[in-house]
Amino acid sequence: MTRRLLLVPICLLLSGCVASEATTSADHERLDVLLSQPFAGEAVEEPARRLAFRKSGDLPATRGTVTVVLADGPAAAPAGEARRWAAKGMRKLREGGWTVYATVCLPPRESGDPDPPEEGAWDAWSFAAHAYKIVDGVSYFAVAQGLGRLPDAVEMSIEMRAPSSREPVSDLFPDRPPPLPAGRSCVETGDLPAGKVTDGPPVIMGESAGDPSGAVR
Repeated sequence: MTRRLLLVPICLLLSGCVASEATTSADHERLDVLLSQPFAGEAVEEPARRLAFRKSGDLPATRGTVTVVLADGPAAAPAGEARRWAAKGMRKLREGGWTVYATVCLPPRESGDPDPPEEGAWDAWSFAAHAYKIVDGVSYFAVAQGLGRLPDAVEMSIEMRAPSSREPVSDLFPDRPPPLPAGRSCVETGDLPAGKVTDGPPVIMGESAGDPSGAVR
């Protein structure tokens, strides 16, 4: 089934994307931390992974990434199923010691709509939760996303990212965004959104150290 995630597609090491000499043993260890998360063992397909690397001193470091797909199949009610799976992803993150600090809920941009919303996936409901976890002084980032693809499919994935060992600091969440209270986000409660709904601060760890978003507001 073809997936249309809002997240940028991942280049797999196993499919020819080779890390440069700038990849270190610390980068391998950080990827192992991501792969050791309990929910990684529940994936419906082999988790996609990419080691952090830096091609040259003139380019920003690319961060390590692991994507775990937990659901991918038909759904009679894709919006509700996507939301349910996203809420399940939030619970799995919390149970694994992650701090869920923000959510984003978006209705679809439907094909043929003369006035579509500015944000969101085409023909898909999107429910996402952002989280971080600190392990041995290194901050890790995760986004659990449920996509309800119209008319009848659902996908849920958890994408995790680790900072490159080539970055000047290993903890990219020094301000520690506070956790969202369980059961009170747009993913977990309320009606389906008519527009974009957010809870918590808009903080993410981008795929690259050079992303404008990075780990800053």
